[in-house]
Amino acid sequence: MAVVTKLACSLLLQACYFGSVLFLIWQSSSRARGTRHRGQHADSYRKARVPVV
Repeated sequence: MAVVTKLACSLLLQACYFGSVLFLIWQSSSRARGTRHRGQHADSYRKARVPVV
């Protein structure tokens, strides 16, 4: 019983660790693209673009 409990806890810890790493990667990539936390584009990016004629 102790071995099964230890195995289940270790799998749960690994899943939580993997999920938190994925969340941190997603969060840093959204900041690098210049988006806000809610997924909206920053207004300064849209205003800075100038159409090429």
